[in-house]
Amino acid sequence: MDFEQIDVTGCRAVGAITDIGHVGPKHHGIIIGRHASDNQVYIAENMHTGYQLATYDDFYDRYSINGEIKIFENDGKYDSVSVARRALSEILVGGKGAYNLITNNCESFANRAMKDHSVSNQIINTAIGVAAIAGIYWVVKNSK
Repeated sequence: MDFEQIDVTGCRAVGAITDIGHVGPKHHGIIIGRHASDNQVYIAENMHTGYQLATYDDFYDRYSINGEIKIFENDGKYDSVSVARRALSEILVGGKGAYNLITNNCESFANRAMKDHSVSNQIINTAIGVAAIAGIYWVVKNSK
């Protein structure tokens, strides 16, 4: 595939999944670049339907209804072109296994491309929040 590097190649595109916006769950993808044949910007994604390349327009149509699409600079250990290549390479080989909300989600995919570790801060923060609420509930219930 023939992609041209653009100023946001290797950056993370993030769209809100629900109408509560970016305070709720988010979808992550890696911007690959502009394709030479159709002049479209492409994003690599891991979705519940599988690994795919989508145009930025498609990504925008899916997520902008819930808020702005945010673009975050590459904050990983690889340069931006390498991040895009790593994401595209994973897409082309079919990924690192089936989509799993806990262990292999869209954020895990983006973090593998940028940082070489498959972690989802959304899942970690949700688990911490649930544990804190359960702990507070237990304390309140047992203090009576």
